[in-house]
Amino acid sequence: MPERVHGAGAPQRDSRRDFLKTGLAIAGCLVLPLAFGEQVSAAEDGTRFREINDWVRIDPDGHTIIGLSQAEVGQGVYTGLPQVLADEMDADWRRVSVQFVTGRDAYRIAAANEHPQQFVGASMSVTMFTQRLRIAGAQAREVFLAAGARRLGVRPTQCATKTGRVIHLQTGRSVGYGELLADAAKLPLNPQPRLKAESARTLIGQPLHKLDAPAKVNGSAVFGIDVQVPGMLTGAVKMSPTLNGKPVAVRNRDTVRALAGVVEVVQAKDAVIVVANTYWQAKKACDALDVQWEDGPLPADGATILAQRKAALMSSNAVVATRIGDASVRFDAAQSAHGRVIEADYHTPYIVHATMEPVNATVHVREHEIEVWGPVQGQDKVRWALSAIFKVPSEKVIVNTTFLGGSFGRKYVPDFVIHAAVASKAVGRPVKVIRSREDDIRHGFYRPGVSARMRAVLGPDGYPSAMHLRVVGQSLYWSIKRDYFEKAGGWDETMLDGLYDLGYSVPDLLVDSVSVDQQIPVSFMRSVGSTSSVFFLESFINELAHAARIDPLDYRRTLLRDDPLALRVLDRTAARANWTRKRAAGVYRGLAYCLYTGRGGAFTTYVATIVELRMVEGHAKLERVVCGVDCGQAINPTLIREMVEGGIGFALTNTFKSEITFKDGAVVQENFADYPLLYLSQMPRIEVEIVESDRAPQGCGEVALPPVAPAVAAALHEATGARLRTMPLDQTLA
Repeated sequence: MPERVHGAGAPQRDSRRDFLKTGLAIAGCLVLPLAFGEQVSAAEDGTRFREINDWVRIDPDGHTIIGLSQAEVGQGVYTGLPQVLADEMDADWRRVSVQFVTGRDAYRIAAANEHPQQFVGASMSVTMFTQRLRIAGAQAREVFLAAGARRLGVRPTQCATKTGRVIHLQTGRSVGYGELLADAAKLPLNPQPRLKAESARTLIGQPLHKLDAPAKVNGSAVFGIDVQVPGMLTGAVKMSPTLNGKPVAVRNRDTVRALAGVVEVVQAKDAVIVVANTYWQAKKACDALDVQWEDGPLPADGATILAQRKAALMSSNAVVATRIGDASVRFDAAQSAHGRVIEADYHTPYIVHATMEPVNATVHVREHEIEVWGPVQGQDKVRWALSAIFKVPSEKVIVNTTFLGGSFGRKYVPDFVIHAAVASKAVGRPVKVIRSREDDIRHGFYRPGVSARMRAVLGPDGYPSAMHLRVVGQSLYWSIKRDYFEKAGGWDETMLDGLYDLGYSVPDLLVDSVSVDQQIPVSFMRSVGSTSSVFFLESFINELAHAARIDPLDYRRTLLRDDPLALRVLDRTAARANWTRKRAAGVYRGLAYCLYTGRGGAFTTYVATIVELRMVEGHAKLERVVCGVDCGQAINPTLIREMVEGGIGFALTNTFKSEITFKDGAVVQENFADYPLLYLSQMPRIEVEIVESDRAPQGCGEVALPPVAPAVAAALHEATGARLRTMPLDQTLA
């Protein structure tokens, strides 16, 4: 059984979390990262629970624990996914708790061009698990219905289920699920249970409050950095001054080992870890280390990287992703006849995740098994990595998921777990390793910076008769998924998000790319390539509309005339923003649109964004953002609004502030002082228009980000006359 996890600060009686636990009542059971155990197991309070299927456990009092396989990183799955199962099960929502679960095939998915595994990412959770959880809920409902009918001495067809009870419709007699537990658990599960009709749903579609909010407010929720296990030590990490560097030797190892509280100095493949009794002791000792480093492949300086991309925009060796008609003929004809050709270049920088909770993990490497506690976004990724390094079967790697204090994709890469495991192996005890924010930013896995050249031939009506869209830069898939890169023929779908599958109607279209290799570690980041490619495309569409003297909303409506779902989200967003009405004096507006396609074509979500701002003494004052979204059937409208609002805030930070630069082989930025966040005072009012849909639930966690920057750039052009084609935008905020 996993070791028990306690909230941080247990030895400190006056800590914030202990104060909150003492002073506030905790609703429901504690939020603890424990996996399902045997058929009958004990909850944190000692109550006996019985497992019904992979997702449901119930105690004799009718309290229901619903398993959550997906990491909760703030996107709301801790509420939304249990809401689906509880609705289908007819559970009593007032008596539902949630528990992170791991290690079974039921929790694994094959999505986002990944091998089957347990992970959260690419806005896949609702898309991949809604049907699976409905079936699990229906299975539980069926066995309780059968057991209840038998207990009441009637036929199942004479009964109904409601809020955790089986009710005999003719007499009103009823019996609770908890009372039926022993009988229900013995009944076989129907692999294809009958699902409830939409009209019978009582929870799906309701704006229920987040189940994890009370625990996060009162301090009982366990994040990775809070984990405490018996006998645990704490480690701090020192990494190379340059990117990709490795330690060769620790010159003063014995001196550092003699410092107060220090237990061991551990040399890992890419870092040195000081293990001590407390983090402060480990961090002070880390700062005192004298390490001989060996430089790995060094990244070029920022100016050189940009120059390489600009040269690639002129390359004759681009790989074609999409060819419709013959755009080159159109361009040649337009140029020879002095036709109207519009062209613009755009650039985005490297950026980093910079999560509020830096990466950390607690690991205990035992003789025949390894146990992990922490903010893990990819449980099986951790299993595979530790299994390969320590030569233990992957099923002997136990992963306990905690809450994640932000991830945005960062905590899918298991490098920080490996550091904790190496440290634990060296000292023979569980070790929590915390990486400083400085090292987390300077040794992260970055979203690639890319450049684009957008070209179009405008016909007499002002609309493009041909377009050539080129994106160049470091390819994410070339770096980490080369098999998919090569299978596609040498182009990267993340680099060409929204371009290779262009939703706009253009008679002749050429989309190509050039991969410019760099010595920079890259990985997935929220919205992946769309935050660049949609900035390029939508900024260019706004430029075309301006050149044609056509309203940007009307321009898009014409180009999307064959897509009724796109038109609907545009129209609903425009109506919410009063686009056609005369605006207030001094208010400037910009519009952008995005058809967000999930990785591997898993889902399609339609988004439109309108930004309103004013200029105050040369600074932009963001006033209002209206975002319309069609993400299929809404499981929980509150969660959708929160994801959109958070995504817009994240995107505005990237639009105005985020940039990672390189000099002398190292990342220049270190912390929020030089990699800043959007201030609360700079956040605009956000209005979310959820467009009702009869489509199955689609992804929503990342979809609000891509249209923000081009909408802002369009509003700033209207306000200042300047075309801002490089992110972060060269404009200060009020």
